[in-house]
Amino acid sequence: MKHSPLLTILLLAGCSTPPVSPMQGEIDWDAVCKEATVFLQQLVRLDTINPPQPDSKKPNADETSLLSWVQGELKKDGIDSQIFESAPGRGNLVARLKGETPGKGLLLMAHVDVVNVDKSKWSVDPLSGEIKDGFLWGRGALDDKGSAMCFVTALRLVKRTGLKLKRDLVLMLNADEESSGRYGCEYMVKNHWPAIDCDFAINEGGRIRLEHGKVTSVSPQTAEKIYNDINLWIRGDSGHSSVPKRNNALYSMARALAALEPFGFPVKLTPTVKEFLEATAPREKGDVADLMRKAAGGDTKAAEALAAREPRFNALLRSTFVPTIIKGGIRENILPPDVLVNLNLRLLPGDKLDDAIKTLMDKAGLTRYAIVEPAAGMEWEPAWKAWLEDQEKLRRDGKTEGLYEVAVVVADRGIDAPASPLDTAAYNAIRTAAKDLSQDAVFAPMMSTGATDSRFLRAKGVACYGLLPLPVTQEDSDSVHNHNERVSIASISYGVKMTWRIVEEVNK
Repeated sequence: MKHSPLLTILLLAGCSTPPVSPMQGEIDWDAVCKEATVFLQQLVRLDTINPPQPDSKKPNADETSLLSWVQGELKKDGIDSQIFESAPGRGNLVARLKGETPGKGLLLMAHVDVVNVDKSKWSVDPLSGEIKDGFLWGRGALDDKGSAMCFVTALRLVKRTGLKLKRDLVLMLNADEESSGRYGCEYMVKNHWPAIDCDFAINEGGRIRLEHGKVTSVSPQTAEKIYNDINLWIRGDSGHSSVPKRNNALYSMARALAALEPFGFPVKLTPTVKEFLEATAPREKGDVADLMRKAAGGDTKAAEALAAREPRFNALLRSTFVPTIIKGGIRENILPPDVLVNLNLRLLPGDKLDDAIKTLMDKAGLTRYAIVEPAAGMEWEPAWKAWLEDQEKLRRDGKTEGLYEVAVVVADRGIDAPASPLDTAAYNAIRTAAKDLSQDAVFAPMMSTGATDSRFLRAKGVACYGLLPLPVTQEDSDSVHNHNERVSIASISYGVKMTWRIVEEVNK
């Protein structure tokens, strides 16, 4: 549906001006929104596609150029910042406003790299930041330059209004979230922790849902599943395909996968998921709502029934695994010497990868296997190929000890990050801000089935809360990592007010 920017703003009934103390003076929210919109336009126009487009002349993504521009904008408001480069062009910007009480404070974190685009599928230039039909269009408008805009605006307002901070307010705009975080948040945590040290953090991950022009739910992300990749390798007897052999690697892998297909890890009701099910059950219909309420009350059988009903519930209630890539064979008339299948695991907080591997191998009927894991900082493929060479040497030498037909190659061991508590000053500030701006909206924590940079901070002991401050419809949300990504101008207005209210509340 197309409508004017003014009508879009009017539709957001909950987007009223938040209270401002007399000491700070009135904030001209119309002017703030216009300034924030122009700021986001410029962020979108600065190319930070990671990795660069195939036709780009850049060898790697370039976040530093964008951050250098942001640094200049912050300087206009008297805000000093520093850029830490993990590699040429891979910058991470940090700014810290000191609070009255020495302490670590609140970190506002957003990544500024974005995913690739297929320009032929877009209705506008994806790096234009064009405004039409009440929306700002472009790659990163929501993921995650929109958050960066809200957070920078919050720091500017602190300086302009003279808000007294009880605790430090820290901004980090980081690189490389869309690839691995290695050059961004992970690098900063490992190498520059004092610069970003904090008690709480707000990052991407949660959602503010918009339906029929009204904010209907605010769901901060308080936990996320732990991303892992393992590769199951099975050796076969190679040779000419005109003489088939019994030990065919493809058949062996097919049997293993067939044995795994019906298996599911046990359901677990985490505190975040319990509260989410309880709060959102009234929005569902029929027996689904009843199952949600029972599961929220600790009924394991109800949780199992709910998981069996829909994939979205299954992903929330148990650790999951799924085969995603298969590689095997070298040509049509040669028996495959081996087969490799990637298994993507998303583990609930607290579940361990080593335990999951043992369980899966037992279910697959593969009781004797080697585990191959690269050293820290190494890629998995060189480590796996080196292991294969050692295996072939043992075979040539006629040795059987240490020789394996099956191996599990740990391609990506996730960071074992715990869930964040539901009773901190930052979480309560998000709740209060949500009620102030959208009184009738359902407030419920959520667990993300995907992964964000919050995992690096949670593993460090920081309470992290994911929240995209910009309200989105399902259609808007579907544009993330898709064609025609966009954010409404009304959502920009709501987002800067939401962020400001959170900063106010956490400093009361």
